[in-house]
Amino acid sequence: MEQLVNKAQGRQDGEDAFAEICRRFTGLVKKYANQPHVAAVREEALAEGWLAVAEAVQSYDQHTGVRFAGFVESRVKYAVWNLFKRERRRWQQELPVSGGGSGDEERENTSWLETLADDQNVEELVENSFTVKAVQQAIGTLPAKQRVAVVRTLLEDARLSDVAAELGISSQAVCNLRQRGLARIKKELR
Repeated sequence: MEQLVNKAQGRQDGEDAFAEICRRFTGLVKKYANQPHVAAVREEALAEGWLAVAEAVQSYDQHTGVRFAGFVESRVKYAVWNLFKRERRRWQQELPVSGGGSGDEERENTSWLETLADDQNVEELVENSFTVKAVQQAIGTLPAKQRVAVVRTLLEDARLSDVAAELGISSQAVCNLRQRGLARIKKELR
């Protein structure tokens, strides 16, 4: 086996020797890549296993006294294990798509989609928000008495007579100011 590794590391006949090493360790790579805990990332586990074999061939030093087969096995085993740990960290950080369990556990595992769900129409809320801002700006352009008449009688539900007393004018004058203010707002919003 060490002779094959020497050939694979060398320039001569390296490709054939490397292919033979890969053929011999195919079962090992499949063994670790087909473990149940990495089933969700099986293809990535196979890729990590083959990469570990290639790196083991390149970095193997026969003078250390370690057999190549044991060296490759440990490299493949830990490459797949590290892949699993990375994926598990990523999975733990993701929000669950659907809840599971019952009782308190179910409330804790409520789907993130359900937490976003609302009975209100978001499009309508946004449109209303823009409309409110536009109306506020239009009200801001009104002369002072028209603004008071519109705001107090329509938005604050004050009686015409109360607003008339505040402004020192008749109730009919407040009604006229409100009508002119509304006409001006309508014109502004077009």
